[in-house]
Parts: sequence; C-alpha cells; structure tokens
Amino acid sequence: MNGITVEIRPDGRLSKNGLRRANWQESRQLIAQAREDGFVLGRIEMDDSWQTPDQASVSIVQYYARQPFDFDGLACAVAPTIDGLVDCGILADDDPAHVVRYELSHCKVKTMAENRVTITVRPVGGDER
Repeated sequence: MNGITVEIRPDGRLSKNGLRRANWQESRQLIAQAREDGFVLGRIEMDDSWQTPDQASVSIVQYYARQPFDFDGLACAVAPTIDGLVDCGILADDDPAHVVRYELSHCKVKTMAENRVTITVRPVGGDER
C-alpha cells in the first residue's frame, strides 16, 4: 500500500492560540473528540493489506480560503487526530523514532466550503509497500 490519507476540518480552538484562550475542560473535550475522530477515520481508510510501518512520513496540507493556521498552530490542531491514527494502528507511534519525516504545507482554495486538512501517512525505508 502506498499510504493512507484522512481528511478533517479541525476546530480552530485546537490551534496553539486557541488552546491558550480555552477553558481546560473544553480543551480536554475537543482533544478527546479529535482523537476519536482520527481513530474512526483511520479505521475507515485502513484496509486488510495495511501493515503498520516501523517508520513513516506524515504530510499535512491545510486547504484554506481566508487565513491559514501558522505552522505551529496547524501542527497543534492536527496532533490529536494523529494520536487517533496511532490508536487505530496506522502509525506505530508519533515520536521521532517512528515518524522520520513530518511535512506541513498550505494550499489556497476559492471557497470556505473547500476548507479542510489532509493528513497522509506513508511507510518509508524497508517498510514501503
């Protein structure tokens, strides 16, 4: 298998600045929901041929119409979803020993309806399938 891509619409309150302003109880609920969503979306995209790679690359693309997250805010907003991908077995872990490449990028779109973030996980090294 070449890779797995999930598509999300992260809540702005999960960005670095959003979490700084939020109540801790609200933040905890948002994080738990995003992690569960990552688990469910990962299970939907994962088929029987997927074998959890020992090392992987993670590519995150934000498609935005107005103002994109800055890179540290984008990384913070997708972190719980990536944790959900670990929970469902797409990634072994999200530490540097297992995620050897981590890419963030932005892509301008015309309308707000097109706003989304894609997270793509690909095996690297000897684990490529």
